[in-house]
Amino acid sequence: MSMIPSQMSLSALMTSSLDQYQTQLGQMQQTLTAGVNISQPSDNPAGVASLINVNASLSAYNQYQTNITEGQTVASLANASMTQAVSIVQKISSVLVQAGGPGVTLDNAKGLASQIQGLEQSLLGVANTTYLGQAIFAGTSGASSAYQQSASGVTYVGNGSAPTVAAAPGVELPTSLTDPFGATTSGGQGVFAAINAAVSDLSSGNISTAAGADLSSVQAQLTKLENQAAQAGVNYDQFQVMSRQVTGALTQANNEVGAIQNVNTAQLATQYQQELNNYQVALYATSQLNQPSLAKYL
Repeated sequence: MSMIPSQMSLSALMTSSLDQYQTQLGQMQQTLTAGVNISQPSDNPAGVASLINVNASLSAYNQYQTNITEGQTVASLANASMTQAVSIVQKISSVLVQAGGPGVTLDNAKGLASQIQGLEQSLLGVANTTYLGQAIFAGTSGASSAYQQSASGVTYVGNGSAPTVAAAPGVELPTSLTDPFGATTSGGQGVFAAINAAVSDLSSGNISTAAGADLSSVQAQLTKLENQAAQAGVNYDQFQVMSRQVTGALTQANNEVGAIQNVNTAQLATQYQQELNNYQVALYATSQLNQPSLAKYL
């Protein structure tokens, strides 16, 4: 008779184990079906906390990537515009070299002046390059033109604050340059002032001055412009470097999300089969334990 309580206790224990196996199998089936480790916070509170942190980083870097894409577009446009500007001023310099050649008459000089004026208008168009309706060389002013031409010369109408974008935590990259043509003060500075002086001298017959002092002035401004163009190239390169870094950070964050959230199907399927085998063994043992017997009536 003393064996009956023990047998009943063992039966209850086995039944409880079967319930646990069924619960675990049900959870594994649900996870395999859903394809994710965490369907609700109670599934893995610690995992949920980690997932929140990683998703916050993922969101931030997605925004940085958007900023970089936008900024890189402007930086590329600024780089191309400055390269074009250098080419135009080089042509102007070449025209002034022609003025120093033998046998240049006043009519010839006026023709050269007209040619330079045409190039200057092209240069002014480049200087007023816009993106989404805003002049890219006007700083953060939002003006539709960076430079304005009047009878007294070409004047810079932007501000001195270079536009930037947030490319990473604590990293601001400049998208463009402010007044790269050096026309902050009307009629007294920059490449436009040097060009206008040469046009004036050629038109009035001061050919030697145009081919001498004016040419030197234009070439000096060309050197400054080349330096500005080099800086525009550096700005663009910085965006390319940062773009690769942020892309790497995004890949890492996505991998971390996957490690927390996504199911290792092969591994979980193996665990499920092992758990199912254990359940079947326990089920058989319980059925044998609970078979009717006359022993307890003897």
